[in-house]
Amino acid sequence: MDWDLEGLVANLPAVFFRGYADGSVDLFDRKVEEMTGYAKEEFESRTIKWTDLILPADRDHAKRALVGALRGDRGYTREYRITSKTGKLVWVHERSRIVCGIDGAIQCINGLFFDITDRKDLEHSLQTAERDLHLVIDNVPAVMFKGYLDGSVEFFDTKVEAIVGHRAGSFGPRGLRWTDLIVEEDRRPAKSAFIQALKTTSAYVREYRVRSAHGASVWIHERSHIVCDDDGRPEYVSGLFFDVTDRKELEDAVAQRTAELQQANAHLALWAGELENRNSEINLLGQLGDLLQSCNTSAEAFAGIERFLGKFFPADSGALYVFGESSLTLEAAAVWGQRPSEQRVFSVDECWGMRRGRPHGREEIQSGFRCQHVGVGDTPYVCVPMTAHGSALGVLHILLAPLAPEQWDARQQLGVRVAEHLALALAKLKLQETLQHLSVRDPLTGLYNRRYMEETLTRELRQAERQGTHLGLIMLDIDHFKRFNDTLGHDAGDALLRELGALLQRQVRTGDVACRYGGEEFMVILQDVPPDLPRQRAERIREAAKEIRVRHGERVLDSVTLSLGVALFPEHSGSPDLLMRSADVALYRAKQEGRDRVCVAEDPLSARPPEATPPG
Repeated sequence: MDWDLEGLVANLPAVFFRGYADGSVDLFDRKVEEMTGYAKEEFESRTIKWTDLILPADRDHAKRALVGALRGDRGYTREYRITSKTGKLVWVHERSRIVCGIDGAIQCINGLFFDITDRKDLEHSLQTAERDLHLVIDNVPAVMFKGYLDGSVEFFDTKVEAIVGHRAGSFGPRGLRWTDLIVEEDRRPAKSAFIQALKTTSAYVREYRVRSAHGASVWIHERSHIVCDDDGRPEYVSGLFFDVTDRKELEDAVAQRTAELQQANAHLALWAGELENRNSEINLLGQLGDLLQSCNTSAEAFAGIERFLGKFFPADSGALYVFGESSLTLEAAAVWGQRPSEQRVFSVDECWGMRRGRPHGREEIQSGFRCQHVGVGDTPYVCVPMTAHGSALGVLHILLAPLAPEQWDARQQLGVRVAEHLALALAKLKLQETLQHLSVRDPLTGLYNRRYMEETLTRELRQAERQGTHLGLIMLDIDHFKRFNDTLGHDAGDALLRELGALLQRQVRTGDVACRYGGEEFMVILQDVPPDLPRQRAERIREAAKEIRVRHGERVLDSVTLSLGVALFPEHSGSPDLLMRSADVALYRAKQEGRDRVCVAEDPLSARPPEATPPG
């Protein structure tokens, strides 16, 4: 190729190529490297075929263009995407001509590859912008227009037909003029606003009426600005027409009702008082929320709720009812006022609010639906069910003082707001209590777990040391539990552990702590006891255990026995670890001496850890 052709190829905004039937190409300049990332030599050595770069989704389309050229004048253009060496998609515009031999066979294809990626990106951007523009035009609550100095307009959307009844296409320089629709008495002020805008070439706003195709008067709010040519002369107007007929009719109605306005002023004073009350309510709700967040137990929360309910409803009485042990009964948890409800427990079916899952107030009660838990009479009241996260928690019952119907409704609305806050706070507190319970309780027996036992023992030993009192520790073990478990199965073993856990809960005093230490071992902490009481309590537990009857399947299992070790503070040790070791050694001795017995720890100097605990 001589230098003139090389210069021409080098300066072309395209890649000059010669292709062959197998998809390979020869290239006459290196611009292909910038387009594809592959070296010119990779194509000429047939390491890379051009057709291999074409995106699979575009290959059929590209092939059809080539086949069509064979049937025609053999010249063709086609556009497709290729994948560059870096993985980037490149749009290619190919202009080629097929060269055939005398026999009609393809000898080669000469042509140009143009990188049109930027053009395609621009086309996509323009399409996106056009789509977005139409989206704005379609959704803006106004009609977008272009107006001319002669009063004619062109509309960019069809919403104008909904306003004036004329199709958008009927307007234009040779069609209907917008100014002809303006009602006679509004033309002069509308024209004055337009002339003033022309003088200053500024934006303007004007309002006027137009006559629709159906004869109706339509109020238009126009917001427009003057667009000038390069010489600063006004060329056209661009703006928006808003149908403000509803607003104008409302304004007229307000203007015609001066008496109603005066009444509204009176109401405004009343609303100001209500606003002050609402601010007070918000302040109280904030204080209540802060209090409930700091509560650790439901009992603490209900004490605080009782006090705040008296502040929310100072002239009224009532109670906050929550579910008891049964999901069918409600129990009073917080009571306030001079006339509290005498019924402290009632079933869910006795409350219309709970049955319907919605506030039960004036309208329902005056229609004859009075809750059974309130009793007969005409005393006004409100029942607001409390729900959180889809679960019913209880009901807020407010026994109202005598009041007007509108005050009744206002009290009910306040009750709803208070109940919503209480429901969320109580649900959160209930969740906290559940999580706390799960963190310190053994899931199988319901007793405290080993971690809680160790923390409690350490704390109670310090308190006993400070107060100079005794503390007892009982460690107990089910005799032959492994044999029981292996013979009857783990289900039977678990059932026995549950029954023993229930027994220990019944045997301990308030303040004592029963724990599952691990496996079949249990521990009981006895606080502030006489020195002889722990052994007596251990004997009582041992005897009571023989009465346990575990039902497994269709049979009642044989009774079991316990071995128990007792240790005392300060007699046997002053540290948690040594006290537990003393109880463990005593338990070991009970096993050695034949099981089913209670042994008390000996002098701490002789308390040595057993070398091997007898099985079971």
